[in-house]
Amino acid sequence: MNFWRQLKKPFFVLAPMADVTDIVFRHFVLRHSRPDVVYTEFVACKALLSSQGRGPFIHHLKYSEQERPIVAQIFGSNPDDFFVGAQQIRALGFDGLDINMGCPDRRVEKQGAGARLMRDSQRAQAIIQAAKAGLDGLPLTVKTRLGYHTIETATWIGAVLAAKPEVIVVHGRTRQEMSDAPAHWDEIALAARMAHDAGVLCVGNGDVQSREQGEEYARRFGVDGIMIGRGVFGNPWVFAPCAERNEPEKLIALAQLITQFSGFWQATKNDGRLKKHFKAYVDGFSGSRTLRERLLASRNSTEAIEALSRYFHGQGWVFPDRVYEPIMPSQPKWQVQHHEQSPFH
Repeated sequence: MNFWRQLKKPFFVLAPMADVTDIVFRHFVLRHSRPDVVYTEFVACKALLSSQGRGPFIHHLKYSEQERPIVAQIFGSNPDDFFVGAQQIRALGFDGLDINMGCPDRRVEKQGAGARLMRDSQRAQAIIQAAKAGLDGLPLTVKTRLGYHTIETATWIGAVLAAKPEVIVVHGRTRQEMSDAPAHWDEIALAARMAHDAGVLCVGNGDVQSREQGEEYARRFGVDGIMIGRGVFGNPWVFAPCAERNEPEKLIALAQLITQFSGFWQATKNDGRLKKHFKAYVDGFSGSRTLRERLLASRNSTEAIEALSRYFHGQGWVFPDRVYEPIMPSQPKWQVQHHEQSPFH
């Protein structure tokens, strides 16, 4: 059941990113390059525990069989919730579960979750143990940082490893650093040595922009795998060798993302969510500023596609027809009885 142990090293993982790595974006990346593992956007553990809470968040857990292995990421602060939440994730057919212990969002931290758990190692350990019990053999990973205010690799990572997750994913920054400082890969290397001594796999995360760089970092710093997050923006080929692409290829990819997003989500998600991707694809070439402004001014996917088409014609290029590729998501089956009492109660 532990697929992580079957992966060829170094393996590559698409990072979970809130409001980015939904089923459409994951399919989009898989269409252009193939990470070994993908993650869902994170979901509050409590949202899994009631029919009222699940409604607004159910789209975060849509996935398809083509994405396997796929890991669901959740956050929270109550071990009892994690026990039942882990049972739900198992019942939904995911290949694994990840606990977010690094998100610096104030709304998440206000709940005692995400990065806040780095300041409460006993609670963090209890959560890991509860989730493992609920998963009943399905692999558990923990994604975290090097510390809260300062680097505390030895103490904080040591506390996580003592609870024995199957995998630890280490974002090489503190909560205080957010994403503003260069990742501390020397500290990730220390975490990897500690993890291996504990019999745990270690994945490094931070500032990796290509497969070649990831393979080099895996060798240099001793990690089993590489997770890439921001490096995928504007570059869905990042998991493939020699990922550099020219201007028209990038713009065609952007058009595919727009078409797939609007076709799948329709009225469920606003097309405006795609605007975060425009600068990543439309930058660094003659006319990019004007095109980007037109895309940002577009009111929907139709107008965005029209802007791209006009730009192509202006360059004398052929704007290709795009065939919408249907995505067949899993149908959630909520099988866990919520009155079941956690052994951690």
